[in-house]
Amino acid sequence: MAHVLVLRWTGSAFESVSGMLDLAARELRGLGHAVTAFPVAGAGWGQRLAGRIEAEQFDFALTMSGVGVDVVVPGKGLLWDVAKLPLFNWNCDHPCYFPPRHGVRSRFVLHGYLFADHAQYNLQHLNPNGLAFAVHLGLPPRSLFPGAPLPAGARNGRIIFTKSGKDSNAIAAEWRERAPPLRDILLTAAEELLHQSTAACFPVVQRIAGDHGLFLAGNGELALGLIRELDDYLRFRRGDMLVRTLLDYPVDVIGPGWEHIPWHRAGAAAHHGALPWRTATFERLPHYLASLSLQPLVEQSVHDREFYALAAGVVPLSDDNAFAQACLPALQPYRFDFTRERIVAAADALLSDPAAALQRTEAAWQGMQPAFTLRQAMMQIVDYAALYPANRRWGG
Repeated sequence: MAHVLVLRWTGSAFESVSGMLDLAARELRGLGHAVTAFPVAGAGWGQRLAGRIEAEQFDFALTMSGVGVDVVVPGKGLLWDVAKLPLFNWNCDHPCYFPPRHGVRSRFVLHGYLFADHAQYNLQHLNPNGLAFAVHLGLPPRSLFPGAPLPAGARNGRIIFTKSGKDSNAIAAEWRERAPPLRDILLTAAEELLHQSTAACFPVVQRIAGDHGLFLAGNGELALGLIRELDDYLRFRRGDMLVRTLLDYPVDVIGPGWEHIPWHRAGAAAHHGALPWRTATFERLPHYLASLSLQPLVEQSVHDREFYALAAGVVPLSDDNAFAQACLPALQPYRFDFTRERIVAAADALLSDPAAALQRTEAAWQGMQPAFTLRQAMMQIVDYAALYPANRRWGG
């Protein structure tokens, strides 16, 4: 059995990343591994981390979203090289977010992703080590959700949407003030990408930039910056479309940044502000009929909101992608694209027959076992960490 050092970072929004790492540590312990959690907080934490690794024997370390990847031991170099300790970096986001962390070239740093789409981008365009890894978050244990699945009569019959918002019109207005060609690339690409996935993002940006005589490589700072801005904008615009379309439906929006929505004209929808991640996910979620979600521009997995919903016995109401079509076919009636008609049709299918929706959700949850569980994810990560001797790319 392995001794795993988990870098527990508490700086993410509503402590979602530290929460996911706590779940991962729980599953690792359930598999018989020893786990030591290191708090990434306070001044000098990098130095304390180096001291802890020097003082104690670990088989590998686990982090999320690049936290700790680039820690340097003064006068010696990258911590993971100095300690000869493999670090599995499980990323929630595309390499356009904090690109230097995704490009660390070390056989001891294993670049992993929740979404295979993002792993493929790393390998195709950054390729620091010749390897990238995809590990679905998977279903957490149902036992984490009190009473789940609750009977229909014990639920509130509403739809929960846990997502931060922002007025995408304000973002577009700022873009219009930019000098060309960046202004034109962003505005044109945003419209074209509204109905496409992350795989299309760079080719679309590259083509539109080329029309302006600007030729981009996928590992360039400008290309990654444009992708980041577009990814951010499209998530907010899609979320805005969902909320505005469903104002007359029983939707509870949980999160900051929704002040631009005309709540005074809402029918059954309501905004409740932000909640801690654990409260929204484990305490509140099981009491809902459905969880509204949208994918982070990916095709090869689904957002963690869907995995949590399935584990809680709550219907995922979300946009469609290739993974959902292949692995969650029973939930197709509750899938949509980003048109008002399809969003309304999915919500109506849910609310017209909640019992059938819950029955389909249970079948989907059963069908995801055991291939797409958080425990399976931890088994994969343990296996992948052992591959670090081959985690090296030859050549320039």
